[in-house]
Amino acid sequence: MKRAIMHSTRFFVAMALFGLATLFVPAAQALTCSVTPDNIPITFTYHGAQLAVTGQSASTDDLIVTITSEPVDTALKNYEKVGGLVWMKKGTLEFKDAPRVYLLSSTADLSRILDAAELNRNLLGFDALREHIRIEDSKGNPADGKWFDEYLKFKKQENVYDMREGAIVRQHGENGNTYRVDVAWPYQAPPGVYTVNVLAVRNGKVVERASADIEVKSTGMVAALSKMAFDQAGLYGIMAVIVALLAGLGVGAIFKKGGGSH
Repeated sequence: MKRAIMHSTRFFVAMALFGLATLFVPAAQALTCSVTPDNIPITFTYHGAQLAVTGQSASTDDLIVTITSEPVDTALKNYEKVGGLVWMKKGTLEFKDAPRVYLLSSTADLSRILDAAELNRNLLGFDALREHIRIEDSKGNPADGKWFDEYLKFKKQENVYDMREGAIVRQHGENGNTYRVDVAWPYQAPPGVYTVNVLAVRNGKVVERASADIEVKSTGMVAALSKMAFDQAGLYGIMAVIVALLAGLGVGAIFKKGGGSH
């Protein structure tokens, strides 16, 4: 009887200690993601936008934020110098499954957060893109891998591909553990829906994900002209010629009024 009472007492003491321990061990904060603004209108004065990606996360996790589009096949003309003097078109190159936009930010260097295998598995970083994007010539044959470097250079010049390691800012306070990263949205990005993905990494593994969407959409007169160019190409072409002629006449009138050049 005494032995049963002792076992019972030990059980209740253990349960009480476990309960006290759980009271003083805070639960890991759930990962969240929000982007502001989440709708970008394209108007006549449009020249990109400033985005803020914010949320909450566990204080010890590293974070990686990507903004990407659905992958598409992109064809680019291939020019080579002939005879060391003249550039001539040598065909086209098609980049398969390449996102139109790829913007990445992180709390630290990617190589410190994840190993190469995990980066490739989650399509994180330019090296992972190199492994993912297939390049074919106009005959459908695999093209030289050097063309990825040229493609990447072109995309960087357009500001639609960018990596900023260590750019995410963390804050710890009474309202929890928050993060923020500001992103310059490039005006060169075409209209469409883009996805913001946030990955939380702990001990070299992706442990949590959160996401949000951004819609980039033509509005007003820009939307009307875009629709006309698609639905009524002939009328749109005539209007473009008329506008060009009127602009030329206006410039001519200004120079005539000013007396021309001396």
